Amino acid sequence: MTSKSLLVTLAVATLVQSTTAALTLPLRGDDLNADERYNAGVHTGGIQAEGKDIGALRRVSDTNWSRLKAGATDTKVNSNWIVYGKPFYAMAAGTVVGCWRNAPENIPGALHPLYKPGSKFAGGGNHLWILQDDGAQALYAHAQPGSIPAALCPHNAQVFTGTNGKSDGTGIEQEVRVTNGARVNAGQFLGRIGNSGSSSAPHLHVHLQKGGQPMPMTFERGLTTPFIGGKAGLDGPWTPLAGRTFPEASVLFWPPRPAGNLTFNGIKGADYQRLVDHLADSGMMPNLITCASNGSTYNSTWVPRQGQWASFHGMSAAQAAEKHANYTGQGYSRTSSYTCGTVTVAVWRK
Repeated sequence: MTSKSLLVTLAVATLVQSTTAALTLPLRGDDLNADERYNAGVHTGGIQAEGKDIGALRRVSDTNWSRLKAGATDTKVNSNWIVYGKPFYAMAAGTVVGCWRNAPENIPGALHPLYKPGSKFAGGGNHLWILQDDGAQALYAHAQPGSIPAALCPHNAQVFTGTNGKSDGTGIEQEVRVTNGARVNAGQFLGRIGNSGSSSAPHLHVHLQKGGQPMPMTFERGLTTPFIGGKAGLDGPWTPLAGRTFPEASVLFWPPRPAGNLTFNGIKGADYQRLVDHLADSGMMPNLITCASNGSTYNSTWVPRQGQWASFHGMSAAQAAEKHANYTGQGYSRTSSYTCGTVTVAVWRK
């Protein structure tokens, strides 16, 4: 029997603490169902070259995924898309300098009849431009009508009321400009993903720019796995971002969820390690873990991470004794241990 460990995720947690300039992903893991992940690929060139168009997928079987909700078949209906309506959040603190919030939506596969670039409404549709405190401008585009809070965006018309929707050279149309805009914090709710502006299907567009140049985006937390040929497994392998630049490749990604006091009961043994990796990347640590039916299911409670920790499950009695001797020798204390049949799960902390 092979025990599963958190040695890798423990090292990631240490690395994350040393990355101070990394962003917060604009999506959250707790907005996904267990069989869903976000996806992104390589963007076009120009000022948006480092940007991402983000969708969401549902695992159908094995390595096969669908962009539509279970039971849905019509791709022309926005609400059939998994990503449609998912909330998005600020990547960093800053000030709103441009926005639009009530542009009409497109039918997937076609642009709205009123949409004309630089005329009726912006290519970003319902969107926010945020000048981050680090000097970079961030664009969040194609939101649902009305989903961007009015407190963040004062522009309530459907289309431009003036005659000039041209950019002033920064990529921000003059009619969407905001003076003395609202402040936002990293992780703050900004709106819901839609299909407005120059968008052919529901998705979230995000990019950074500074001084007229595209900027790569690095993220403090989150897990990615290659999505080659539209294929990937739920078990990855998932690679932590840990302050690194988001991959220039087609990937599935799993954002962290907010750290807190969480409980997960009845998790299948085959799914448990995947949950552990996600929670560790989210800045959590296990408090108490129990198992049932020889490790067929696990119950666990989690708290925000404090100090160093390690956890193993699926251990035989000999493996559990070996791990305990090893970790107590390094100054750890065993804070949780439970045996069900021939299987033991335990947590060590220091």
